[in-house]
Amino acid sequence: MRASPSSEQSTKSVMLHKTMRPLNIILLSAIVVLWVTGTHAQTTGTVRGIVTDRNGQPVPGASVSLDALAAGERVETSTDDTGHFQQTGLTPGQYSATADKDVLGGQVFRVFVHPGGSVDIRFVLEPGHTPAPWLGVRPGSQALTAAFEAGVRASRAGDFEDAIAQFEAVLQLMPSCVACHFNIGVSYGRLDRFGDAEAAFRDALRIRSDYAAVYYGLADIYSRQNRIEAAVAARGEANRIAVSSLAAGRARAQDTLNRGIAFWRSDNVEDAVRQFREALETDVTLVESYYWLGLAYEDGGDPDAATQAFFRYLGAAPSGVHADEARRRLAAIDR
Repeated sequence: MRASPSSEQSTKSVMLHKTMRPLNIILLSAIVVLWVTGTHAQTTGTVRGIVTDRNGQPVPGASVSLDALAAGERVETSTDDTGHFQQTGLTPGQYSATADKDVLGGQVFRVFVHPGGSVDIRFVLEPGHTPAPWLGVRPGSQALTAAFEAGVRASRAGDFEDAIAQFEAVLQLMPSCVACHFNIGVSYGRLDRFGDAEAAFRDALRIRSDYAAVYYGLADIYSRQNRIEAAVAARGEANRIAVSSLAAGRARAQDTLNRGIAFWRSDNVEDAVRQFREALETDVTLVESYYWLGLAYEDGGDPDAATQAFFRYLGAAPSGVHADEARRRLAAIDR
């Protein structure tokens, strides 16, 4: 018996439904996988880039390591035949990225990976240049100090290229390091790279416009280029800032001394000593502070320190306002 059109259509619908069920499951699975993958991509980041030598040629087979500074984890990869590398699935945060290859040396950068973001790095390897070990640790005052001191040592040794590299590495961690820009300018100046030196000095002034040493640095490189008018202007600005700074320092020191005297008169010897010493650190020419420091030490039961302070006052101001009293007290201490 032949099936009716309606029953035949119903049979076909059931068969089609049965046929599509596996396909629906497959499609749903694909959607779930894509959704999970997309979500993962949005919560992780990527670091990619290229490693070249100093001539711009790609460096295949270079080792690239990414150290997550917060988690203390390391991910390692290497460059392909074109010198490129890429690492995905990185947890967001700050990383120390290092590339090195045998005798070609190494280089390190500090980078921050954002969720769903990508960081591009261009490493340039040069023989004799190795990554500074302090860049592999978490940011902190000790790491910054070590890096800055390494730059100072290199500069004093006449290795100005290395000094520049060290100070630039510090700037990766602390872009507001005005002293780093200044020292980079000085190093470029020693290498007769006057354009780079001036640019570094200008970077320092953008951070701190009243940095007298920078203007002296500009005056030096202008003089060496025979740019006399520019040198005179820079030196004049440096002198103006220096004089203004001295006057401001003198005023601060006098205020500190006055606070110390107030503490001493209220029998607060400990704070008085602290203020007198701070006044001298602010302005060593404010020798009156030595006299008051002697009085405070004497009241605090430290005759040796008092004697030294009185002698320093008399040595600097033998005819000073407090000279006679200082001598009288010294004589009393000797007895």
